[in-house]
Amino acid sequence: MSSSRAFAVLVFMSGAAAAGDWHYSVGVHDFTVPEVDSDTFGINGRMTMDRTRDSGRHYFGTLDVLVDRDKDHLDPDHIPIWWELYAGTDGKFWESGHAHAGWIVDVDTRANTASSVERRILALPALVGAYDGEQWRGSAKAGAGWFFLEIDDDVPKTRGYVRDDLRNSRLAYSVAAEATVRVGDSWSISGSAQEWLDSHQWLQTEFTAAVRFATDRLHKGSALVFDADYNTYNLDVYQGSGLPPILPWDHDLMFRVMLDNAW
Repeated sequence: MSSSRAFAVLVFMSGAAAAGDWHYSVGVHDFTVPEVDSDTFGINGRMTMDRTRDSGRHYFGTLDVLVDRDKDHLDPDHIPIWWELYAGTDGKFWESGHAHAGWIVDVDTRANTASSVERRILALPALVGAYDGEQWRGSAKAGAGWFFLEIDDDVPKTRGYVRDDLRNSRLAYSVAAEATVRVGDSWSISGSAQEWLDSHQWLQTEFTAAVRFATDRLHKGSALVFDADYNTYNLDVYQGSGLPPILPWDHDLMFRVMLDNAW
């Protein structure tokens, strides 16, 4: 998806969320690849929608658009605008007190990162077990579906690879867990871990962590958010006979500082 289409999705989500709960955020980030001592700095914006229709169906979505300061040595041809989109719906089939069991159907995408992820699409419906209390909440889920990861061709072609070697599309399985702890009335700390694999091997792992501090004195419903997102990829699935690895790195890490506001 081009950057113009991503912005179109942003506009659509803002209209869809007019009758629901939505937030927008602005911030700065550092997208780093530690293996090759790379830091790519930039600014970013986020829109989050969370809506329950009159029928009771719950929908949610998050769109991130990031603009890099394009001075990175990893990929001289990197277009310095990239995006992430996450959207889905969920429901419950059992509930007791603060605990429930249910399902989730979602899609998670990422495109055009400085670390040579050309396009990632994850669509794995899952069963979920969760607890949502006053001081903490947690959940675990397991599912199966479509895993797609395409590597940008600029670096691999210098290592002898062609475009047909750069796509990994397959049936995959996923397990995940997340937790949030509320510290007083203003602070919360959250984290998550998720892994994708097929019947033969591990494919990708993602860890996230965030600290959120309410800043109602600055703007009602606002918060200062510090978050980190770490991904590591199994590049052996792309390995060409007699060729070096498709990329000289296999993980990336992004740090962000954002000011989040309720609209």
